[in-house]
Amino acid sequence: MPSPAELLKAAKRLHTVLANQHLRKGLLRGPDAGVRFNLRAWRFLKAAAPSLPWHDDYVFMQTQGYWALANWMLADATGEAHYAGIALDSARAVLREQSSQGTWRYPLPERKHLVATLESMWGAATLLAACAREANAELLDGAVRASGFVMDHIGFQPHGHGEAINYFDRPRGKISNNSVTAVWFLLRLWRATGNDEFLAHVPSMVRFVEGVQMPSGEIPYIVEGPYENARPHYLCFQYNAFQFLYMAWAERAAPGTWSRTVLARLARFLAGGVRNSGACANDCARTARGGPETDYYTAALGAALYEAHRMGLVSSTELSDRCYDRVLERQRPNGGFRYSTGDYLILRDGRSYPRGQAMTLFHLLYACGLGDGFPPS
Repeated sequence: MPSPAELLKAAKRLHTVLANQHLRKGLLRGPDAGVRFNLRAWRFLKAAAPSLPWHDDYVFMQTQGYWALANWMLADATGEAHYAGIALDSARAVLREQSSQGTWRYPLPERKHLVATLESMWGAATLLAACAREANAELLDGAVRASGFVMDHIGFQPHGHGEAINYFDRPRGKISNNSVTAVWFLLRLWRATGNDEFLAHVPSMVRFVEGVQMPSGEIPYIVEGPYENARPHYLCFQYNAFQFLYMAWAERAAPGTWSRTVLARLARFLAGGVRNSGACANDCARTARGGPETDYYTAALGAALYEAHRMGLVSSTELSDRCYDRVLERQRPNGGFRYSTGDYLILRDGRSYPRGQAMTLFHLLYACGLGDGFPPS
């Protein structure tokens, strides 16, 4: 595995790219792979003609969250105060973007009429991370207002003895990933406030996720419901790597939140997602080789397997080592990362997308033993 010094060096190079190319007034802005037609096709035309004005300068709260946490981690790793300053600037900028209802505008035009649960939670998490370093009533109030909109207006769908948090403020399928993220977010809010009301929905969401976990250990993407058909698989190992990390962070905030058996089964599933090259497999059915390669997927899988070893759920760091070796091998000379290669066998997307690269930055630092960006409990 690359040494912590090598990972830190790679992270600082990537940080410079993000700061120079995408950071404006405290927020990371830039293009995104998007959804639907843009994700499947349109982005390749944009990548082939980067000098054209594509007018896709987006601000995602998820991007700001990973960026802020990574800057707190860099401040801890280096002792350099300017990283903490960047993280605080990000929190203040996120608060300025928040509406009076406690929400943030979804940036993609296809969904601009919707309020996304994940964006609300990550906007609030950016504020909470700053509050964890220094008391700030205004930032904490912003996080609480965001949670109020999520709980009271976005809401939940019942499922057996549990419940799934909705994806948007209009119900659609029961998407497991959002409930996993919500458990972590609400536990963080509980730790920040001491208010047990934020724990009210946590057990029911845990029951939902643990109840739908598949025999393979995979957590399904969409669970059958009244608004959308079941869709068990979607970016299998990428999605599940992120979910494993959210579960691990929830365990740090409140040990015993997740069943050890559920975590172990998920870790075993993730171990099957490392290709021979060290890259993360995009497809559950094609794990050894072939298919597109997306660097931020590999970074997330490496971090999840690193954490699984730290928790004693996998026996060695061999697989996470391979993932991180692959990520550093793919880092571009300027310190950044392209989005993907091998799409439809011959296509690639080399544009600089701040959301994926902020996640990569965070996950590079994660394997330096820097935790999740929040100060130790």
